Amino acid sequence: MPGFLLRVCLLLAVEAGAAFLLRDSGAPWIPVLLGVFVLGSAVPQGTSAEFAGRFLVAAVAVGVALAGAAAWAGYGRTDTGPDRWAAQAATTVLLLVQTATLMRLSLRRG
Repeated sequence: MPGFLLRVCLLLAVEAGAAFLLRDSGAPWIPVLLGVFVLGSAVPQGTSAEFAGRFLVAAVAVGVALAGAAAWAGYGRTDTGPDRWAAQAATTVLLLVQTATLMRLSLRRG
């Protein structure tokens, strides 16, 4: 269980960093998202996760970073329009899906 928590915390830290870099588009987005994808695919290491599971985790990690950047960009605005709510809802859903996927892959018995 500690290994699972360490993997989740590491991936969330990388996603938060990527969202921070992408929020103002100051960083080149392709290398940032590629780095998130590579780390996300390596997170289930030590489990019996196959290619499809690793790809799913990596793709969701990129989605979390993009949704986080969109939510972060709208954080300072005073409007509460549907765009802001949609970005925050997407971030929440992606985080829940990612955590459930990681938990399933990490706790799977060989």
